[in-house]
Amino acid sequence: MSFEETLTGILSRVEGGVAAIILGIDGIPIERRIAQPDRDLDIDLVATEFTTLLRRSMRVAADTCLGELKEMVLVTDLMTYLLRPITPEYFLLLAISPRGNVGRARFELRKAQLSLEEEFAI
Repeated sequence: MSFEETLTGILSRVEGGVAAIILGIDGIPIERRIAQPDRDLDIDLVATEFTTLLRRSMRVAADTCLGELKEMVLVTDLMTYLLRPITPEYFLLLAISPRGNVGRARFELRKAQLSLEEEFAI
């Protein structure tokens, strides 16, 4: 399954899905799908800023011996963002509307992570 098909599938199965992105830890998007374009949401800027937060969180988890970061969820008034590492260098970002189904989003990201791990294996 291609990256495009994976992201499109996630968005089609998650109620309230707005955007799904595969990103490098450097903030550069590998692939992205936007289901609900919103002029006020610059998903590329959001994704880039989240890489800083993700790197910091991964470092905190490692420095405090908490283990590897498995998932991050950030809820704001306008959007909920879920991040899930595929490998230490690549991760998935899913943006859903405030009334979106977070449980289904977490499930779909986990399935996609397992599928994409094989694609990113060296």
